[in-house]
Amino acid sequence: MDQIRPFPPTDFIDQAEEEEAIRLIPAPDLKKWVVANYLTIGGPLYNPDHDHIAELLHDNEEFLAFAWASSAYKSKQAMVLGQCEKVMFNVGGWRKARQEQQMRDWFGFVPTYLITVDASFCERANDTEFCYLLEHELY
Repeated sequence: MDQIRPFPPTDFIDQAEEEEAIRLIPAPDLKKWVVANYLTIGGPLYNPDHDHIAELLHDNEEFLAFAWASSAYKSKQAMVLGQCEKVMFNVGGWRKARQEQQMRDWFGFVPTYLITVDASFCERANDTEFCYLLEHELY
């Protein structure tokens, strides 16, 4: 790989262990690493299946953002370690304003898509497991 893979901040993991709620923080280092390794022609993990993402990011840096979540969540009895979602606010008024503000505070913009990964999993995963998770979320 082009560089050492990013790890979630240790203080984030430590703080999250003390709380019962799932915490989330932006992960700009993860985005930079994914772009360099997966979305750049000649990158060590380059996959032409993701060229459309690279093209969209080239045209608009705000297309994609990444976040760390302090833990997985359960959906239909399965643990979810990562999720790519189109950022949509299906609310109005102050709720929408609050959600948009959170994105702007984190990233400086409201991304079109957001990939969130379980920081506790990524911290203990080996490189192969980590890369499989990110590759899966890029699809």
